[in-house]
Amino acid sequence: MPVSAEHYAEFLTRMGHKVRVVDGVWWFNTSRGVYTSFPYDQNLNAETVPFREVLGRDGLVARFGCSVHQGVPSFRFLCDDPAYDFPNLRSRTRTQVRRGLEECQIEPVEFDVLRKSAVPLNADTLIRQGRSVPASLESYWQKYFDAASTTPGAEAWAAFADGQLAAYLIAFIMEKTSHVLIVRSATTHLKKYPNNALLFRYLHDRIRDPQIDCISYGYESIQSDLGSLDQFKVGMGFRAAECGQRVEISRWLKPFVNRYTVSPVSSILRQMGNGEASAKLRGILNWYQQQPILSSAAADQLSIRPAA
Repeated sequence: MPVSAEHYAEFLTRMGHKVRVVDGVWWFNTSRGVYTSFPYDQNLNAETVPFREVLGRDGLVARFGCSVHQGVPSFRFLCDDPAYDFPNLRSRTRTQVRRGLEECQIEPVEFDVLRKSAVPLNADTLIRQGRSVPASLESYWQKYFDAASTTPGAEAWAAFADGQLAAYLIAFIMEKTSHVLIVRSATTHLKKYPNNALLFRYLHDRIRDPQIDCISYGYESIQSDLGSLDQFKVGMGFRAAECGQRVEISRWLKPFVNRYTVSPVSSILRQMGNGEASAKLRGILNWYQQQPILSSAAADQLSIRPAA
């Protein structure tokens, strides 16, 4: 430590993602055709990013953090108070954390522990979110735990209730920021508040490490139906740090995405269901329509023309 973002890039490559570094900035495909930049706590200058290189031949959308003036006003969830403790929590959350700490044992764990016991927690989380459990769940997460176990800067913490794994988190440290990327829990133990206790203990202990300046829990969600998760993060003492979020689309798509097409396409997607992919696509279209247009000179330089 400090750990280079290159280690996280190697992890993503082992997981089968396409990873690119363009002008010193790392990008990877979060899903098919959608690229995002990392580390996730950086702001990019939208007027200087060469999006044609970022998207390449397979990319359709690029999503990244920027200044508020260049994107849709948004925020990141950050904990950077070195004295983080109970006063940082909302009053109701304090009760839940205390209950969780009484009921659960919280500790860092090896990834072998997750290999043996964590996959059912991933299934439980999907079911609670109203999503289907894919047939590849077991193989995907075993691969994930294996890849994380050999990645410098990756760490796992867990909450145990009655000797059973009740919740776990995975974080990747890049430079001096710890990025909490995975938090999962068992439905049978939710009344013991393992998530609250786990996050509190992790934040309390890790923010006091002199080699960690900040703990990040991601951006405001692009999905409009995840507001309760955002409120959970604020309740746990993360501050909503102001930033912008911006999406850019591939040049050949631009003639088909404009003020006349966004609304009907969003309506069609909504009628098709409230699945995660549909919700994210609606969010992308909504943000693309709201965000400020780049200057003509910048748009020409990036081979991107403003939408009509």
